[in-house]
Amino acid sequence: MPNRPTLESWRTGVTLIRPNEIRYRGVPIDEVIASWSFPATVWLLLAGSRPNAGQEDAIRRVLVAACDHGLAAPSIAAARTVASTRGAPGVAMAAGLLAFAGPAHGGAAGECARLLAEIRDGASAWPVPAAEVQGAIDARLASGRRVPGFGHPYHPRDPRVSGLMTSSVEGSGFRQLAREIESIIAQAKGERLAMNADAAVAAVLMDAGMPADAIDLVTSIGRCVGLAAHVQEENSQEAPFRAPSLASVEYIGPTAEAS
Repeated sequence: MPNRPTLESWRTGVTLIRPNEIRYRGVPIDEVIASWSFPATVWLLLAGSRPNAGQEDAIRRVLVAACDHGLAAPSIAAARTVASTRGAPGVAMAAGLLAFAGPAHGGAAGECARLLAEIRDGASAWPVPAAEVQGAIDARLASGRRVPGFGHPYHPRDPRVSGLMTSSVEGSGFRQLAREIESIIAQAKGERLAMNADAAVAAVLMDAGMPADAIDLVTSIGRCVGLAAHVQEENSQEAPFRAPSLASVEYIGPTAEAS
């Protein structure tokens, strides 16, 4: 049961700070700085444990895959637009993260993770029997609900999926589940709705033991790197004030005040 909120005291199990001492989840900061990789540190802080080799491999792949998707991504376009006003770089990055969080963008990985967890929790066995996966997806499609993590506006075959799904992490139940969903959707909707990076991210991180509600945190950390690169490029190579040209804006309101 969560503690009642209070302003008089704060509790944390993440980082210990005392005079001349810093520990991440109990691990001395000098040890982390000297020998831990960044992906392993992210795992430690989010999951609360030292990652094994497979877990570190899984989160490394996700962080790399999440970094950037070019100017076509709303998060990158938002960050560069704000950067063009020449405000603080951190503000431009924050704008990008705000755009990234939506379920139609970076938040789709978390949406897919929750779907995978829902199917697992309602199943009679693990891995989930194929007939039960079929029933869950058929019911979702029949109700008109979309299946997050499948289909992409630019990629008939998302080039990030292979590198994510071939992680060396132990356990493959969620990746197997994602592949079965892909097959069911392909039969129902067509090949154009192949698995995208969001489904692959959710599956590989959940196979690694990352909770579904932490998936979007991992991808947001990765996207910060791409946002930083684009903000730097916008500030150093482009003229200020990025905005649509008037010729590209179509006005669809009344041309005169209604009488």
